[in-house]
Amino acid sequence: MTGVRLVLTMLVVALLSLGAGTALADPGLVIGDGTPVAPGATVAAQMGCEEEATTPAGGPGVTGGPWQRDPEGHQPWSVSSTLTVAADAAPGPVTVTATCGGRPLQATLTVADTGSGATTLRVLGGAAVLLVIVAAMLLLQRRRRLTR
Repeated sequence: MTGVRLVLTMLVVALLSLGAGTALADPGLVIGDGTPVAPGATVAAQMGCEEEATTPAGGPGVTGGPWQRDPEGHQPWSVSSTLTVAADAAPGPVTVTATCGGRPLQATLTVADTGSGATTLRVLGGAAVLLVIVAAMLLLQRRRRLTR
């Protein structure tokens, strides 16, 4: 039994040591926290890029400002920017691209559905249901009065 524990312990240590190591710059493009962004709103973007020449992020209905490094020099491989979603952007997923030293990077941003038309229909539907309930209650009260 002790031999099995020793082997399992060695396997766990080996697996953990594979994950350990020096942190490398992530060349990916990250936009916001994954939640949908309302039309007209801004969202933070971050990219791992050690190169000086980078193009702003952008996509259909999305424009990005210039990439900036931390002024204190922390994480020198990381650059950040702010993206603005156009007020008339169509709801749904948008592929946003940026370039780091000639390498294209992509991420998906989801434009939120403000649901202006759907919200109106839901409010009208709820009001109709409420009206039917009130009418039914009034008819039941009237029937009770007549049967007494």
